[in-house]
Amino acid sequence: MVKKILLASLLLVSASYAKDNYSSSSLVGFEAGYSNFDVQYNNPKEKEKFGIAGMKVGAETDNFRMFISARNAFMDSSNVDYSSSYLYGIEFQYMFNIHEKVNFFVGANYGRMSLEFDDVTSARREYTTDYIGGDTGFNFHIGNSFDLELGARLMTLDDPEHTLNSITYTFDDVLTGYVSLIYKYQMD
Repeated sequence: MVKKILLASLLLVSASYAKDNYSSSSLVGFEAGYSNFDVQYNNPKEKEKFGIAGMKVGAETDNFRMFISARNAFMDSSNVDYSSSYLYGIEFQYMFNIHEKVNFFVGANYGRMSLEFDDVTSARREYTTDYIGGDTGFNFHIGNSFDLELGARLMTLDDPEHTLNSITYTFDDVLTGYVSLIYKYQMD
């Protein structure tokens, strides 16, 4: 709870500071992509591949931007029956202005991944863990109000193992390729 309050306070202070000291824009983005990670139950590892869709809101200055994001993962597997899967977090990015119409960005991300699934024994599992990682990509300016972002994101899971009834599932890092359409606007 304290982490959430501190994070919300940091976001408010950062936005207020940026408004008074930098040229800034508010952002709303819609994201779609393709992700994968390895899941191991006994042997061997299996690669889970899945689509994602989500929304992110944030702000940017000339070289920095920040998003709060939520994504739904559409997972289908022959060994695991996923009933829900969500990723939500925060991203900080530094943008290199390589052309008047294109930025290259690198950034860091932090958040939570939550999965609910039935395992091979039909036992219901609820697995939630923090992640930390990085992202990189290109941001293309489409007029004054829209950007198209092409990126890649790596998320390392804090607690990659989930054990229930002496059966352990091990989840590997999540790798995502994505595209976002971002609407930029000035907020008074």
